[in-house]
Amino acid sequence: MSCYLSCENIELKVGFHTLITNFSLILKPSQSIAITGSNGTGKTTLLRVLAGISKPHNGKVIAMEEQIYPNNETKHEHLSVFLSNIPSLLLDHCAIWNLEFFANSFGLKFSLEDYKHALKKVGLENRENQIARTLSTGQKRRLSLAGLILIKPNIILADEPTNGLDELGSNLCISIFEDLKQNNSSSIIVATHDKNIIDWCQEKISLENFIPSEKKLKSKIKVLL
Repeated sequence: MSCYLSCENIELKVGFHTLITNFSLILKPSQSIAITGSNGTGKTTLLRVLAGISKPHNGKVIAMEEQIYPNNETKHEHLSVFLSNIPSLLLDHCAIWNLEFFANSFGLKFSLEDYKHALKKVGLENRENQIARTLSTGQKRRLSLAGLILIKPNIILADEPTNGLDELGSNLCISIFEDLKQNNSSSIIVATHDKNIIDWCQEKISLENFIPSEKKLKSKIKVLL
């Protein structure tokens, strides 16, 4: 497959307010793309659209040769893994239970040793039975990364994946992404302000380039005033 994901002429709106317009990209196997831009430019919204969670105002999205939008209301979240900027975990369950639930949502099953191995890879080998609610923010992020190690998805859409991680954890995140790229042909789109992960990505796309021209003009006028 020469293309994992593509979108054409995406327009994002919040109410009557246009965030970006005429946005297009092509994501190939083993490719990494950083989506950058100031707060409020639509980075998270764009990732949710590419994941099939939200709908754009206009445009087309295709993932794994399946049309996500426009579509017939079919859910397509199974085609990619969306990592929220706030780790989405079942907080009243333990780390291993969360990994098992995550795997089951993709129709996959693993052995107890597989779960333990994934936790060890992210430095949570002694936290397997710990309730997710009691984990620190960084540990919750590491638990989400352990899920990627198990699932090995073709497409990863990560919203601020290094949020809450220290330098060691941030480097671990990049290392996991690189390993999935090299050994699984996974492709990654990250929305981030983190310079390290931006530098790691092969391609950088700033949403500032897709803000409607009249909105840019209004911003300049406000600065002048």
